[in-house]
Amino acid sequence: MSQIRFLFDEDTDPDLIDALWRREPALDALRVDWPEAPPAGTLDPELLIATESMGRMLVSNDKKTMPGHLAAHFAAGRHTHGVALLRQGFPWSAYVKHLLTLWSVSEAEEWIDGTIHLPL
Repeated sequence: MSQIRFLFDEDTDPDLIDALWRREPALDALRVDWPEAPPAGTLDPELLIATESMGRMLVSNDKKTMPGHLAAHFAAGRHTHGVALLRQGFPWSAYVKHLLTLWSVSEAEEWIDGTIHLPL
C-alpha cells in the first residue's frame, strides 16, 4: 500500500499546495506546469492519461467538463488513481483539512477509478 500522491490541475491556486505543505511537508504534490508535471495548457483528456501513468490523484476545480472526460477515459479502458473535484465557495482551511485527511487516512490504491468532491 502507498500514500496518495497528488497532481493539481492548473485551475487550482498554487497557494493551496503551499498551505498543504505548511501543515504536512511530506505530502507529495505537483502542479501542472511545474517540473516533472504536464505543461500548462494540457487538455483534460491528456491530463487524465498523464495522471494515470504518473500514479497520481488529480485535484481539479473543473466540475463541469471533467465528469464527461472521465466517462470517456473509462470507456477507453483507462484508469485513474483518483480524482478530487473541489467544490467552490469554501474557505482555504476546508480544502486543506479535507485533502490532508484524505492523504492521511487512506491508501492510494483505495482511490483507483474513484472520484470525490471536496469538501465533503
